[in-house]
Amino acid sequence: MNQFFIGICLVLGLGCYWLYSENQTLKENNAQLQIGIETQEKTIESLKNDFALQGEALGTLQAKNNEIELEMNRYMDIFKRHNLTKLAAAKPGLIETRVNKATKEVFDGIENDSRDIDSLDDGIELLPTPNEDVRG
Repeated sequence: MNQFFIGICLVLGLGCYWLYSENQTLKENNAQLQIGIETQEKTIESLKNDFALQGEALGTLQAKNNEIELEMNRYMDIFKRHNLTKLAAAKPGLIETRVNKATKEVFDGIENDSRDIDSLDDGIELLPTPNEDVRG
């Protein structure tokens, strides 16, 4: 009978040890999963913020695009109403100065836009991609 109780105690002891080690492993896995969940929640929040910023920027660009289209339609209407070839042949000095002035304004606008776009990345330092050799 003593041997039977000793056997049961031994089996129960080994079972308790196995359950304890499994419990420790599960606690470690749970901690790692919690860290992963926190990281994912931060990433999701960051993506939501980025999406909101992109939505605002898209709205702004759409409004500017609408303004530009209205201006373009206004200019196209002027070209439709007037025969510029006939007017230029009849009064070359009148048309030449206006065309030259408008062309200069367009080129100045393109230069200003190019300058603004070029200055957007001033002061930004690009990091090398992980697969690049940074030793030189």
